[in-house]
Amino acid sequence: MKDSLKIGFIPLTDSAPLVVAKEVGFFDQYDLDVELVKEASWSNIRDKLIFGEFDAAHILAPLLISSSLGLGSVKKSLVTAYSFGLNGNAVSVSNELYADMAAIESEIVLKVDRSAAVLKEVIDSRKAQGKSVLRFAVVFPYSMHNYLLAHWFATVGIEVGRDVEIVVVPPSSVVKALDEGLIDGYCVGEPWNTHAVKKQVGVTIITGYEIWNNAPEKVLGVRASWAKDNVSVHKRLIKALYLASQWIDDASNYDDLVRLLSMSKYVGAPEDSIRNAFKGEVCNPACSTCRKVPNFSLPYQYQANFPWQSHAQWIVEQMQVLGQLSKEFDASEIAQSVYLTDLYRDVVSSMGYVVPAVNVKIEGEHDDVWFMDGVELGADALL
Repeated sequence: MKDSLKIGFIPLTDSAPLVVAKEVGFFDQYDLDVELVKEASWSNIRDKLIFGEFDAAHILAPLLISSSLGLGSVKKSLVTAYSFGLNGNAVSVSNELYADMAAIESEIVLKVDRSAAVLKEVIDSRKAQGKSVLRFAVVFPYSMHNYLLAHWFATVGIEVGRDVEIVVVPPSSVVKALDEGLIDGYCVGEPWNTHAVKKQVGVTIITGYEIWNNAPEKVLGVRASWAKDNVSVHKRLIKALYLASQWIDDASNYDDLVRLLSMSKYVGAPEDSIRNAFKGEVCNPACSTCRKVPNFSLPYQYQANFPWQSHAQWIVEQMQVLGQLSKEFDASEIAQSVYLTDLYRDVVSSMGYVVPAVNVKIEGEHDDVWFMDGVELGADALL
């Protein structure tokens, strides 16, 4: 008899392991009867996970941590032993803002290393003309989108609150908000950057990978109490998702993957908008050519599914930098309590795969592939 589970997800390409495990049969392989529930906002995902409507959820890594600390919600101990992958985010701006940036640097979509500096010039010019502050959207205050955007701004001295305004818009609504002129730009996961370009309502300026090589993103979140009471189910869930991530990484499966994700019950975006993320392509405003961004979305390679506690530590430190969390909290202790690296190591190594022997790595030092104790890891350099 199968174990029944209800799992919430947001319509993004990095929810793919859930969709694939359901549709290709990896959940069945591990005797799991999973109902996938599509949600519109991260607050819905958080609340339904906290209060037990969901057994597990595709959730923002920072939101898992903030909920465990009682930031912005009731305090509930949540944990993860699985990462849905790395990268997949990008920063896009309205056609109007793009025109202002292109007037300063005509090849701005190709010169991503100049993007923040050019944006700063536009902001300074608008101030001199007495124009309103630019408004950027993120999908949630406790999100990698917020922290990557803040880091990108900080590289050139753009200050949130003084120079730009940050608002929250659900992922699947950002393109509409941009089209209606409610926001000037956003940081969101795919396919919602490519979709804006395809609809010709926005332009992608820089990818998350180009801000932080192989940054963490979504994780499989469960309540700590649920993990304690459902050890076997939890382990089989991780096994099924691991095989799904491996399947997604195989380019020969891309056509089937895109077809599955485009279904209205899952991501529900046009196949053309979804395909680019997995092919690592960022299209220009006219959609006539696309530049290649290797690892734009990384579902499996370079230990992408390992829940590095050093990722959690970086997230906690950004919460402290932005004033969301007191600096009295110890990032290492929080990471150890929320990221169950030993459980992942136990489950995945039992399947015969190589896993890291340690829980943390130094972040931000490697600009190319490197090895740690024989384990191949991707770049981790920060802009």
